Amino acid sequence: MERPLDGIFVVELTTYWAGPAAGEWMSQLGARVVKVEHGKGDSTRVFGRTCGMPITDDENPSYDMFNGGKESLHIELKDPEQMKIMHNMLAKADVFLTSMRTGGLKKYGLDYDSLKDKYPRLVMGHATAYGSQDGPMSDLPGLDAVAFFAMNGILSDLRMDQTSPPICPPTGMGDTSSGMALFGGIMAALFRRERTGKGDYVAGSLYGTGHWVTGAISAGTQYFNPWPRNRFTQSPMGQAFETSDGKWVQIFSNEYDRYFPVFCKAFGVEEFIDDPMLNSRANINKNNFEGCRKIVERCIVEGKKRTAEEIMSVLRAGNVPCQALRGIGDKYIEQEQIDQCLANGYNGVISYKSCEKYYQPQMPLYFESVGVNNYAQHSRPMGADNEALFKEFGE
Repeated sequence: MERPLDGIFVVELTTYWAGPAAGEWMSQLGARVVKVEHGKGDSTRVFGRTCGMPITDDENPSYDMFNGGKESLHIELKDPEQMKIMHNMLAKADVFLTSMRTGGLKKYGLDYDSLKDKYPRLVMGHATAYGSQDGPMSDLPGLDAVAFFAMNGILSDLRMDQTSPPICPPTGMGDTSSGMALFGGIMAALFRRERTGKGDYVAGSLYGTGHWVTGAISAGTQYFNPWPRNRFTQSPMGQAFETSDGKWVQIFSNEYDRYFPVFCKAFGVEEFIDDPMLNSRANINKNNFEGCRKIVERCIVEGKKRTAEEIMSVLRAGNVPCQALRGIGDKYIEQEQIDQCLANGYNGVISYKSCEKYYQPQMPLYFESVGVNNYAQHSRPMGADNEALFKEFGE
């Protein structure tokens, strides 16, 4: 089977998940990826224990998700002889992917300024915390909980109750989002190289990606779209309501005026349909907090008189997007979700000693030329490929 990145060679010097996520996508698309670790190696090899998951060489699902199928090289960057192996790989590589901070890269002579003349066709992808260019935060350390979630207001302004402590940052979500963005940048640089013959430097950041993914809500704060919000200061057709069977139905429609009658019918509040202060998006969004409270309070009461299915059947018949809220783990136990993920390749299946069928999230892209595939693979123990790689790239 031919894959889009067959023949591409990637040298990956990364830790944590943002950089490795970009490398894993390239690996799944056919690239040869050599994961380089130095010192004690990538600390995420042992992250799984915080989630009660195994962290052995034979069973390490949290590490496998971002590193499965990659070759593993362990070297000491301070050793000149072993650094020769690194440079011999870079001389043949298409992509150098790293998450090492700029100071560390300069220390080892692996920054782009040191590499671009030696390897003019090399594309360098750099996963950073706050960005690679000069700025007041550029040198700060930051993982996704800090640089992605905390700095972009996600943890503070998405609370419904501002007196409550913020939620626990969703593990790795900033990393995976940033890895996807960096992957796209690397692909664009490779495409440019095909036309010009010249490599490039592509930097992404946790902070910058968080700024982009919150753009639809944060940009409006410069006009009238204040955050934090609560359910009485946002559209009634953009939130969740509890139902009589203990579920919560999430509704969202950007065509407020068109679907407001359907919404009212679903909750049994048809008397609001002809209320000009409530049935118009322009009016409901124009400092009309009293109107928002009026309809939301009624729907809170009326929603609890109906089951989730009763409400959703009316909304769906009227083409209003809605879903009952699910738990994060429900996608692995609800057959509908299992089937949807497998049909589209969103999950791969891998076997472990303690679990015959483990569903592993994978690249959510479909290529007609490739089809739906199971990309899930075990990662390799640190340095498992040292002998072969030293032989291939040694002098």
